[in-house]
Amino acid sequence: MNIREIENSIIEKLKSSFPELLVRGFPDKPAEFILLHPIGALLIHYQGSNYTSTNALNFITQENKKEFSITVVTRNLRSNKGAYEFIDGIKSVLTGFSPDGCSKLSPSKDFFISEKGGIWQYGVNFTLTTTNVQNF
Repeated sequence: MNIREIENSIIEKLKSSFPELLVRGFPDKPAEFILLHPIGALLIHYQGSNYTSTNALNFITQENKKEFSITVVTRNLRSNKGAYEFIDGIKSVLTGFSPDGCSKLSPSKDFFISEKGGIWQYGVNFTLTTTNVQNF
């Protein structure tokens, strides 16, 4: 699977698990994103990846560890339907989920991003492994 397909697979998994939230890919213009949803949003995007080294002389194959981030945007922090609840829920839903052709997702970190006007943002990052193979 390519990056877009993996991201879409994660989005669909989260949409089915959190129907009460807006779940979509991270906006192309994040500064213009305004939370209009009454509860919150989950915004998914690719963070980057690392490759294993190779000493191959002919055919190159590497493991590729990709990282995806889910930005949790909510109107509450601790109360029912708050950021903490969704962070825990995301970890529960995505840990062990395996998009086609990839290893299982595992959480790598969660972190505070910002709070402005009562809108809380946290990130929850997951990694998975794919194989990078030389094309002939």
